[in-house]
Amino acid sequence: MTSGIARYRTVLSVPGAWGFFLPGMLARFPLGMTGLSILLFVSATRDDYGTAGALSAVSAVGYAVAAPQLARVADRVGQYKVLLCCAALCAAGGGAFVVSTLNDGTPLWVLFVTAALTGAATPAFGSMVRARWSGLLEGSSLKGTAFALESLVDEIVFIVGPVVATSLAVGVSPAAGLVCALALVCGGSVLLSLSRRTEPQRKPGPRAGKSALFLGPVALVGALNLCFGGMWGSIDVATVAFSDEKHQPFMAGVLLGIYAIGSSVAGVAYGAREWSAPLPRILWVSALIMAAGILPMLVVHHVAGAGLVLLLAGASSSPAMIVAMMLVVDGVPASHRTEALAWQSTALWLGVSIGSSMSGHLVDFQGSQAAYAFAALCGGAGFLVALAGGRRLRPAPAEPADAPAPDDRPNLPTESGTR
Repeated sequence: MTSGIARYRTVLSVPGAWGFFLPGMLARFPLGMTGLSILLFVSATRDDYGTAGALSAVSAVGYAVAAPQLARVADRVGQYKVLLCCAALCAAGGGAFVVSTLNDGTPLWVLFVTAALTGAATPAFGSMVRARWSGLLEGSSLKGTAFALESLVDEIVFIVGPVVATSLAVGVSPAAGLVCALALVCGGSVLLSLSRRTEPQRKPGPRAGKSALFLGPVALVGALNLCFGGMWGSIDVATVAFSDEKHQPFMAGVLLGIYAIGSSVAGVAYGAREWSAPLPRILWVSALIMAAGILPMLVVHHVAGAGLVLLLAGASSSPAMIVAMMLVVDGVPASHRTEALAWQSTALWLGVSIGSSMSGHLVDFQGSQAAYAFAALCGGAGFLVALAGGRRLRPAPAEPADAPAPDDRPNLPTESGTR
């Protein structure tokens, strides 16, 4: 355990790490807040859940579509310019959305345009931060530890974010959750842009024409993340339905929290040591455990049993995501890393949307077991994708460097924490 903690301490002791780790973490909280905040704000202000849900969806679509394009621009011109432009656009779009929503006379199309702009102006912070870790820890076994740390941040964001959004909207003002999310996006963008020392260096690799989606394993891992997202979206809906069927609806949040805890603990454990097994093997084994681990929910009839199953099933989620992101980073040129990682976020969002929608219909007709079966089906498809694509999950050829001066890059600490 001590050596595991030392690896995380060593990663965070990399010069400049806190300058992008903390802003990146704060800026990511809106991913777990914005959609719900829009839903709560519009439904409370206009008493129209249909419109509120549509606006929330439009914002999410705006993010999913624009994030890879913003990341591609960041690979070309640098994160600094993109982050500052996004901060300005998000402030303008989000502010216009709040004002327009409060004004009863505003045409509905204005709300949709400003909601879409708000989502589209939100950068893929997770991709940008991981790209920085990749540059700083190039060739180091500590890269897996850094990615495990970022996976833990993602888990925290989606657990704490909705709670904060709901508390602000209910306890302060209907608009408070959304305003807080906008402030975090804008403030996080500015703070992250100021960390110039760790910004990935722009390299003279091939940039014109070809999107990172068509490089190396990006599309393959994107298909895998589509399956993962479908599984997680299905589990969310199925667990809510399961709790309702057992006449304990308040347990839905507890059970989903247990699933997240299993994922978080496993992710931390994965990053606490160096693994000798090849990454593709770890990926398909984790995918297999994910798919098989949720199958017992088809026969579980008690909440306590469900908690145990979800805890064990969640334990394979985070390692699978960590390895998938590492394979993407290792499989594309450094000049395309941010975009390649952003495509994975888009695939996950799309998968969650599909899984939630399909499982909602399945629950209506056949109950929670059908939704859990669909989750297992998504996990099984992910396993087949990982297994079939093993040969394509290879490191990219080395890219020519810009030959920076020796002092331009921070010195990496050793695993004992010394310089």
